[in-house]
Amino acid sequence: MTAKFLSLFIPMFILMDFIGTIPLFISLTKKFSQKERVKIAFSSSAIAGAIVLVFSILGRQIMNYFNISIEAVKAGGGLLLLYIAFQMILSSHSTNGKNDPAGLRNIMVSPLAIPMLAGPGSMTFGMISYLDLKEWDKLYLITSIVSAVIIGSLLLSASAYIERLLGTEFAKGMEKIMAVLVSFIALEMMMSGIKAYFFL
Repeated sequence: MTAKFLSLFIPMFILMDFIGTIPLFISLTKKFSQKERVKIAFSSSAIAGAIVLVFSILGRQIMNYFNISIEAVKAGGGLLLLYIAFQMILSSHSTNGKNDPAGLRNIMVSPLAIPMLAGPGSMTFGMISYLDLKEWDKLYLITSIVSAVIIGSLLLSASAYIERLLGTEFAKGMEKIMAVLVSFIALEMMMSGIKAYFFL
């Protein structure tokens, strides 16, 4: 059971990119107090988790409506994740200190919840995993999303302390390492979809 949970939690946590979001979170929340930072961290993470969960559960209905096969979703989703991995490796989040003039609520929804945390990568992975899992195993996916949101919220809440302790360059370096792991996940999804389409 632990292995099943970890096989869902680790990719989900990586794809929601809490660690890679730390530099942007620090930049956007510089003018807020620590209490407000904690509120932003938990609210934006909860919104993102809800979006990923809904998309994961309703993925089959979306596929049926557009007449899309599971194999096509795996191959296409894997290609999308590979593209995201390259973006994570080649680009970096802006930390120029500009703040959203609309204030705290806008920061929670955009850009933190969407598209930073609830991006195409996490939503695609959630949908494909939900389709592949058996009835009760789907609870592992739900638990993994909730766990990722809780741990990610705590991580963002402590971003100011992390920055002082390790520096922003450490967070950027960890993002690059995680991007490599995402690329492996993407290739596995693509190969699985292509194999199922042509050989099964």
